[in-house]
Amino acid sequence: MTKTAPDIAVLMPVYNPAAELAMTLDSIRRQTVPCRLYLVDDGSKTKPDYHALLKGLDYRLIELPQNAGITGALNAGLAEILKGDYAYVARVDNGDINMDDRFAIQKAYLQSHPDIAVISSHVRYEYEVTGLKIDVLNPETPEGCARRLRYNAPLTHASIMFRMDFLRAFKAYSTAYPAAEDYAMEFWANANGYRMGNVPQLLYRTIEMTESISGGSRKRQLNSRLRLQWDYADWTSIHTWLGLARTVSLMVMPIGALRRIKSALRGIMGK
Repeated sequence: MTKTAPDIAVLMPVYNPAAELAMTLDSIRRQTVPCRLYLVDDGSKTKPDYHALLKGLDYRLIELPQNAGITGALNAGLAEILKGDYAYVARVDNGDINMDDRFAIQKAYLQSHPDIAVISSHVRYEYEVTGLKIDVLNPETPEGCARRLRYNAPLTHASIMFRMDFLRAFKAYSTAYPAAEDYAMEFWANANGYRMGNVPQLLYRTIEMTESISGGSRKRQLNSRLRLQWDYADWTSIHTWLGLARTVSLMVMPIGALRRIKSALRGIMGK
């Protein structure tokens, strides 16, 4: 009997993965619907025994000869996925945990919402340093996502699932917006008439090993965010102006002050 190919492709890039990779892979094994994992090693200097770790999974291993960065690794995986006959593509980040029925729930949601092309879900952030846990409730409706887009990404990128016909149109992440390739994808989707949403359930846990903020990464991300907000501006919307003002204020805020504000907000939200 010929084995039926799964209709969900899962894209996960890794670089110098450590013990947390096994935890993430186990959460993919526990999914209640079939899927095929595309694991992209982004030119790691040290590699585990991937084939042993991936045992029991339907997978394709892509090993890049040198480090291409997150955007390059994602695009290498998408290029391979585009060769397959899938209906949906899901993202996973190394070190994070999928709830056991994440893929099944997201697939069912897309099937029951034919007008929506890209979704994510509510997400729990767990901080290893403090033990704090914060649930982020992303906007459910396409209208809420379009409004949030003017300020920040309305989808949690590591928990997204999108339709294959969306990928065929999108093709690859832009390299023009460093550290904000996910935000750029969402702006592109909105500008091209693809509606976004979020499953109103907690389906993904992201584990933060450190609470430090990288100044260099923060600067690149905010610069890219500002450019995206400008490039895709709707000058008739108050949210465009407010979003630009918010990003500029974050750019001029000292990183120490931002850390203190984030710590205070986490303390309030964690109570």
